[in-house]
Amino acid sequence: MNYKLLLLTLLSALTLGAKAQHIDRPQIEGPTSFAVITDRTTYERCREQITLYKQTIESEGLPVFVVAEDWTTPEQVRAQLKKLYDESALEGCVLVGDVPIAMITRAQHLTSAFKMNERTFPLKECSVPSDRYYDDFDLEFDRLDEPSDGLLHYFAMSPRSLQYIECDIYSGRIKPQAGNGDPYRQIAAYLEKAVREHRAVNELDQFLSFTGSGSHSNSLVAWRSEQQIVREQFGDRFAHRNAARFTRFTMEPYMKYDAIRDLRRKDLDFMIFHQHGDYFRMYISGDPTTSSMDEHIEQMEVRLRALASRGSDSARKLADEWGLDSTWYANYATPEMVEKDSLIDLRTGIILEEINDIRPNARMVFFDACYNGDFRNDDYIAGKFIFSEGDCVVAWANSVNVLQDKTSYDLMGLLGYGARVGVWAKHINILESHIHGDPTLFFESAEGADLDINRNVLRRDHDYWLSMLDHPLPDVQSLAMIRLLEEDYAELSDVLLRKYMTSPSAVVRGTAMMLAERLDDENYKQILMKASTDSFEFTRRIAVTRMGQKGDEDFIPLLIDSYINDNNSARVMFQNTFALASFDRDKVLKAIDERFDGSTMYDAAAMKEDILRYVDTRTEDGYPSRRKNFVDREDKRWRPFYITALKNQPLHQYVDDFVKILADESEEERIRVLMAEALAWFDLSVHKQKIASTCRQLLDRGGMSEELEREVQRAYSRLTSKK
Repeated sequence: MNYKLLLLTLLSALTLGAKAQHIDRPQIEGPTSFAVITDRTTYERCREQITLYKQTIESEGLPVFVVAEDWTTPEQVRAQLKKLYDESALEGCVLVGDVPIAMITRAQHLTSAFKMNERTFPLKECSVPSDRYYDDFDLEFDRLDEPSDGLLHYFAMSPRSLQYIECDIYSGRIKPQAGNGDPYRQIAAYLEKAVREHRAVNELDQFLSFTGSGSHSNSLVAWRSEQQIVREQFGDRFAHRNAARFTRFTMEPYMKYDAIRDLRRKDLDFMIFHQHGDYFRMYISGDPTTSSMDEHIEQMEVRLRALASRGSDSARKLADEWGLDSTWYANYATPEMVEKDSLIDLRTGIILEEINDIRPNARMVFFDACYNGDFRNDDYIAGKFIFSEGDCVVAWANSVNVLQDKTSYDLMGLLGYGARVGVWAKHINILESHIHGDPTLFFESAEGADLDINRNVLRRDHDYWLSMLDHPLPDVQSLAMIRLLEEDYAELSDVLLRKYMTSPSAVVRGTAMMLAERLDDENYKQILMKASTDSFEFTRRIAVTRMGQKGDEDFIPLLIDSYINDNNSARVMFQNTFALASFDRDKVLKAIDERFDGSTMYDAAAMKEDILRYVDTRTEDGYPSRRKNFVDREDKRWRPFYITALKNQPLHQYVDDFVKILADESEEERIRVLMAEALAWFDLSVHKQKIASTCRQLLDRGGMSEELEREVQRAYSRLTSKK
């Protein structure tokens, strides 16, 4: 044997390995660990700041690995994280610099709202940038043939994967902004800022929530309920100094400047924005409320000029409707008017180019909005916030569009009692939600010292979490229920039913309902039937939504009562009418007749007419024609559209037709594939076992095309696994 050659080969391998990867190991021991994942250039250029960041976190008792490598694929990063998780009890990580981004398709059910057509849109647009690829090791993904695009790599969620998110670790991302200059100076400055905040010993005692135009249908009932939930989660922490403010877009003609003043406050700890958004804009206000004739006229002119500038005939049609001539908008294209209208538009939102000058100081900002966290872009709102010269360290934001009918406050009270941002986020993630910035940041809390959430959250014994079910803090009770679910506690269903039926806390009841949905048993039905009259608006809203998704006919009278008794809750009504349209129309009409028969309520006839009108509107002149939309093979244009629309509204009354179409080999292949995709969204339906049985029979029989088999398998997995 040539030992000299063998030695040279080994030395070469070690040299290559050393060049490929660098690891700084922890200097302390602890029950868990944390990892900084970065590229080699970022490590070399920001070594001093990365080392300081590591030392700071370790001074708080959390061991830190720093792993630097020239990453070329997300698979490399995931393998490294899984190794640290298995060998060193990794609890979380932060991805710094040029770390690959996983772009996910075939997982829209794990988002709150995103349903872009993955066949017709470019893959870059219809994929979801998601770090769930890195922090949930049970999810399985198949790499797509699409070439990588810079940091972007494309994957489809495997049809055989688990079909729900339950993160093993938490993650954050520190991705510099192209418009801010040298990326390494940005990262170095950010890490220095993060270290300052770790050392600041800052409590969460200054809070502000802003609600923008169009959020939650501008419902005042929904807006008021937010104040109720904050009082529950934080007790009297804000009461004595009026340190929690709740503002909305109607308080001034243009609330943008009020929001900017608040963002600049040096004492502000946490700010939440409920608004519409994009990666380049936060939509703060809509058309201002006008109160004088001059203001009315000016606003009408602005609206008409905006329509005319789009090149359509809409301006003329609207002017005709109002009895106006073209002089109201004819000057829309003059330079002077373009500039004026642009400045008016700018007053209604915050854009990327303004954020560096704003210098946000709120330590943590929560963007309850679409696309503000879309990190596939070189610059994006959440990234601009954390890389500004202000004190903002953490932004929680969504990479694609997000549902309005979801809670923004799950477990948020834990942040007030010392939980790391990552520890909080780990238990509430959806596919599109991400921490931008340092996930180890926490707010100091004397009350939370004994609770020690960051350490105890990892406890796996049922007795401990059962003892936490009656803790004075509602969010600790909620966390206990979540941990019992994660640890597969056998009697959890009864625990959830008891907590919902007996708890005075809206936070606890909401969590119990949410977790019961994942079990989806008889106790869940009982909870839903009670929840439609819950004192908390959001719980009522979700209850009526889920009633439509389940399709149990026992819900029909409750939905009608909800429509009558909760008519002033705009978001509840919006979901209520969708839910009623998911049932057999004749049975809904019969229940309406029975409810109003002999009714002595004031103006009962008008109320009945109103609900009947909504039923007819939602059902497009009745269910018989709707059934034809699915079964008519001659309708080549609209039939695929209506089948795809079942993802948004399951029509349970036609399930027999749907499974027949899926199983019929004489049907067009495209129609069967679309039906398989749509039926996967019936995962709460009372008929889901019938659908799953059909899928199983087809899989056992075989003979399907590769695409159809994949979608039938995906549907079967979703319908038969825990959510």
